[in-house]
Order: sequence, then structure tokens, then C-alpha cells
Amino acid sequence: MALRPDKSKDRRANLVSRVASAAIAILIGISIFGAGYRAGSGASNTSAKGGVDLSRFEEVLNLISNEHVGPETEKQLVDGAIKGLVEALNDPYSQYLTGEEQQSMIDSLSGSFEGIGAVIEGRGADGTPCSTLGPTCTLTVVSPIDGSPALRAGIASGDQITAIHNVSVDGKTVDEAVVNIRGAKGSTVVITVVRGNSAPKPISIVRDVINIPAVEPKVLRTPNGATVGYLRLAEFSEVAGDQFHAALQKVIDAKTTRIVLDLRDNPGGYLSTALRIASEFIGDGVVYIEENKAGDRTETRAQGGGLATSATVRLVVLVNKGSASASEILAGALQDRGRATLIGETTFGKGVVQTFMDLSDGSGLKLTIAKWLTPNGRWIQGTGLTPDRVVPAATAGSADDPVLTAALSLLE
Repeated sequence: MALRPDKSKDRRANLVSRVASAAIAILIGISIFGAGYRAGSGASNTSAKGGVDLSRFEEVLNLISNEHVGPETEKQLVDGAIKGLVEALNDPYSQYLTGEEQQSMIDSLSGSFEGIGAVIEGRGADGTPCSTLGPTCTLTVVSPIDGSPALRAGIASGDQITAIHNVSVDGKTVDEAVVNIRGAKGSTVVITVVRGNSAPKPISIVRDVINIPAVEPKVLRTPNGATVGYLRLAEFSEVAGDQFHAALQKVIDAKTTRIVLDLRDNPGGYLSTALRIASEFIGDGVVYIEENKAGDRTETRAQGGGLATSATVRLVVLVNKGSASASEILAGALQDRGRATLIGETTFGKGVVQTFMDLSDGSGLKLTIAKWLTPNGRWIQGTGLTPDRVVPAATAGSADDPVLTAALSLLE
């Protein structure tokens, strides 16, 4: 995902105000329903903003409150109504979040959290992202984190999590499931896993503090022995910019002029981090373009002062179908600006930006607020970036890495 943190407080305030207006309209509808419909009034309610008629909402709420046999509370009904409002956007990246869910999502991008240490997402049968789990949307392990409890317990990429503590995940959102899987260090969670065609298997995992190193540096060599600085970027977290700068500084200090940047299976993160890392290689000019709801476009330019902006530093970027969002912003900028050669598979294809918005009761909204485009104006939503050199990934179980091999050969 490409997330904008508090990049512009004024703009964020405007978006929060609009969300608050929608919430107030719903609450006013409930209030009028309580004072009017229960008193027998048939007057309809139309919200002041946009002329939306809320009379059907009040009618349904009236019927539920008077007729439904169940323990539901007004808060549960309002939460459900708001979730339905967001789900009606048909946007898998926009979500209504409880305070706990929003904090969990933000914590996952801080570089440290408590849980089992696995990257998971909702996936449809065709591999596209989804948010509400069920028969057509499975909770899938993208990858266990190195050294994590999940990895030690045998969790593998592609595993499907069908239950948590013997309770099915069907009907939950991905974020709700993530909150249930996470927990305090030392506590135990039992997840039911399906692998391939095998029967469901319950696995007990003791949670721990998960520290995610955003950057994995190595020194490699080309076939003819030239030194290559290899930098694998796991995600665009809060700490990734500093970690990447430090690792790149060591490469430059060693007088290395060949670099491989590995973005494979990097799901994204903060937009500001993508800009910072792009600016290490792009001295000036456009890095990405944002297009808002009105169609207005805003160019974001390189920050300047990067460590490896000289053309004497050769750069190859590795990508695959798991390279998404902020990874694609970085790779697309480097490709369009002629700063790097992309090698691997076509990327995921996420061309939209989200931001977190705090609501008055502590809950929140993750909302898509813009499209992003590459410097040349390409919108890659649903199509992804096509590498300059297409190299298929290794077959499952193989120790070979044909993509990295091709990159090292290119840097001869």
C-alpha cells in the first residue's frame, strides 16, 4: 500500500471534516428517528449535504429496533451502517477501522510490533486483493518474517488461515483478523491453516516482539568479479528511510558503483518513504504525480542531496508480482527517469494512495484519496509495471535465483 501520513495537516483536516459530516448525518438520522418515528412521525429526513434522503435508513433502523430479536446495540448498528457505507465504494483499499484496527495497521509500519511475524492479506481466487473474508476471499500468508514465531512454527507462503482459536474468519475483515492474530508477547494464538489440498491443521504459536529490518544489505559480485552492493528493501516503514540511507552510505563509501535494489515481495508502505529513497538516486525533477478526485494533478519532485544520483552509479531494480504500491512508485520513477533497469516480473498494479483519518470516537477511516502516476504520466492500476527485461522467477523449491543472476550479469 501507498499511505500518506500527516503530509499536509490542512488537507487532512478538510478530509476529516468531510468524514465527520457523513457521520453526523447518520447520527442526526438516528436522533430524529428516536424523537420522531418512535413517536409516530412519518416525516422524512434529508441530509443538508448533497441532498441524500436518509428516510430509508431511518425506516430500516426503526424496523430493526422494534422487531429484531437480538442483543444488538445502537453502536453496533451505527458501526455496521458506516462499514456498509465504505464497502459500497467497492474499493478494497478503503476501510472503516476500529481504533484498535487502525493502531494495529499503523504499528505494522513502525518497524516493530507484537504478534506471530507473518505478512498476510486477503486474496480472491484470481489473486486480487479483497477485504471481507469468506468463500471468495481467503486470508493468505504472503510470507513469514525471517526469525519469527510464524516461521519457526512452519508457516509458509501461500498458507490459508481459515480460523483463529477455532473460530472461522469468514465474515471478518482482514484488519479484524490481523487484530485477533496479534497480541502480547508470550501469549499463544491458535490458527487453523490449509496448505494446498491438505486438511485444515491447527497450529499454536507463541507471540513475540517482531522487529522488522527494513533493509538487508549484502556484498555480491558479477560473473567477472566486480563488486555489487545488494540492498533488499522489505517495506516502506517509518524506519526504512533511515536504514536505507545508512546502508547505501556504506556502499558509496566502499567506492562501489554497481547496485542491485531488490523490491520483490515488497507490499509498500509510506509514500514519504518512497519519495526519500527515490531521491537517493534521482537528483531532481518529478518522482510521481498525484491526481485527486477533481482530476487536478500535483507533481512531487526529488528532495535533492541523494547519495547515488550520479550516472556513474549503475542501478538495477528487481521486481515481481508482489512488488506493490510504494514499491511501484519507486520502481516507476527510476524506470521513467532512465535511472535504473527493471528486471523480473510484471508488478502488482496498485496505483492509488490512501491516508488514515481519525474519527471523533477513536475509530478511523483508511480512505483512497488520490491516484498516483509515474513521471511520464502512466497509471498502472490493475496492469503493473512491465520490467525492461522480463525474467521469470525460479520454480518453487529451487535454490536458484535467475532474476538476481540476470541482474549481476547486466552489471558486468
